[in-house]
Amino acid sequence: MNDVWRTIFHSDVTQLVDYKIENLALMFFIFAFAGFVWEVIYTAVTEKVVAKRGMLRGPWLPLYGVGGVLILLLLGRFRANPPLVFFLAMVLCGTVEYFTGVLVERFYGQRWWDYSTKRIHFRGRICLSGIILFGVSGTAAVCGFGPPLNDNIGRLAFPIHMGLIAVLGVIFIADVIAAIITPNEGKGVTYEINLGKKENKENNDETTVE
Repeated sequence: MNDVWRTIFHSDVTQLVDYKIENLALMFFIFAFAGFVWEVIYTAVTEKVVAKRGMLRGPWLPLYGVGGVLILLLLGRFRANPPLVFFLAMVLCGTVEYFTGVLVERFYGQRWWDYSTKRIHFRGRICLSGIILFGVSGTAAVCGFGPPLNDNIGRLAFPIHMGLIAVLGVIFIADVIAAIITPNEGKGVTYEINLGKKENKENNDETTVE
């Protein structure tokens, strides 16, 4: 079985990968950008709306960046066991997504994602199909493209490497500060937390009219 996994995923699954902090910094932006592209396409297909997803203005979603980095750091030791990586990635990403949703909702009073219409979900903050996708992508990262991506980033000349981190970091921090003050909102971006409140209000209005 291990031979099969080795042919499908990265060759030497028994070797621990040294993910240096400067490499992970760039991976954060790569994963955040990939998540942004995925969500824009997904929203365009499912909601028929082309929207700039996320609270920030830039083309990145920090949740994907943080999740991707955590997966590589915490699950890299299990590379020889992809099924375990798949399960742990689902648990890890589902937990991060859920509690991020809780914090955002309490701070801003609205949602930037809502799975209430999904068949299997938990309080609209996470859903089964979503965490399965996280499990698949997490397994692909840990057992497949993560190590070679780390190697290629590590080959960048030091000035270029640090320069990219500095430029992207400054822009990202400025974007976060702006989002804290005035987050990105709109159709296909934000959602009401509790539609039941709206329905109850409408019912009360009808009762009053009668």
